[in-house]
Amino acid sequence: PYEIINSTSDNIEGKIENACKVMNEMSCPFALVISEGTFEEYSLVKNIETNFPMKREDAIKIILDNLSKEAVIVSTTGKASREVFEYREKNQQGHQNDFLTVGSMGHCSQIALGIAMKKKDKQVYVLDGDGAVIMQMGSLSITGTRAPENFRHIILNNGAHDSVGGQPTAGFEIDFTEIARACGYELTIKAETGEQVKDALVKMKQTGGPCLLEVRVNKGARKDLGRPTLTPAENKKSIMKFLSK
Repeated sequence: PYEIINSTSDNIEGKIENACKVMNEMSCPFALVISEGTFEEYSLVKNIETNFPMKREDAIKIILDNLSKEAVIVSTTGKASREVFEYREKNQQGHQNDFLTVGSMGHCSQIALGIAMKKKDKQVYVLDGDGAVIMQMGSLSITGTRAPENFRHIILNNGAHDSVGGQPTAGFEIDFTEIARACGYELTIKAETGEQVKDALVKMKQTGGPCLLEVRVNKGARKDLGRPTLTPAENKKSIMKFLSK
């Protein structure tokens, strides 16, 4: 059972009371689906300002520009995957190499791990987020102990849940590189500038995996950032076809 609430809905209190009644009587969940534009604009209570040279999209462009055409990309949910998709569109590169982990926060690295273990002839790159890694931090230990040499893990750390409002994470208060190293990663690197990212990618290519690169970036995205025009099912079939070659 569910109820849709939008900016023209009335008797909101009654709708909530009905939801509670249904949940109590049926012992089931009840969804309140809130349409965009229902709530007033929200201002963050704790807004962390940073002054890094790049935003996430800048780093993504540099990373994609410096990988081989055969590299596999698995990107985290939210705006990171949207930025990957748009950059491929802009460059007319196609999307067959990329898996966009839509709606599965924290799981992209383990999807990539499965690909890396099965397709040892492919170089597999994860474009992850700080919030996503923290959410499923146990995945670092799985990757470290499986130790696939073709696994390259990149965390785009902006210290925020950028896709859902910009609420701060603990991303700037912990050391991802030390955690990954303790979990068995072969090489861990930190970067902030474009040149540092390029240098790190060279080192990662020259080192057996798993490797991890943490790139610290500013939060925020373009207001005109679009959404993938491929459905998740189409995306899945496309990369499965690419991997089967």
